[in-house]
Amino acid sequence: MIQNDRVGIFWIAFSVSVSLVVALAPLPTVVAAGRPLFYPATLLFWVLMQPTRFGVGTAWLGGLLLDVIFGTPLGQHALALALAAYATVRLRSILWTLAPLQQLVLLLPIFAGYEFVLFWIDGVMGVSTSMLWRWLPVLTTGLIWPFWSALLERVALLEVR
Repeated sequence: MIQNDRVGIFWIAFSVSVSLVVALAPLPTVVAAGRPLFYPATLLFWVLMQPTRFGVGTAWLGGLLLDVIFGTPLGQHALALALAAYATVRLRSILWTLAPLQQLVLLLPIFAGYEFVLFWIDGVMGVSTSMLWRWLPVLTTGLIWPFWSALLERVALLEVR
């Protein structure tokens, strides 16, 4: 685990940028509906592993970036990511001691909470979405989390060692 190592800002920025590109990559509609939440998963990984650099404020700013890119109501993703980051910070003492597959048990409700906040705000705004398409990204994020977190840790360790 890299929670005690100082990871270079280049690798953090690189991983966040790659996750944003993956989140924005055009896909067929059926495939895009199940796209994992790469960007939130990456931000929450860094909130978990580098708490002195990433926290609720960074997640809020990252969410604002998503709001601007996707054209959603300003603050929608920001609020969802800030709440998810807060939950991750609160559970950090437990999460960082667990293996990625075990972390998933605690992170899956956080990802579901992230999607619920988006769902709630969309409902207030009158935007309708199929329930399957709304919750499918949570499940696919759960499937990729062990692999994604291992990849992010490997990339971060390139500079630490």
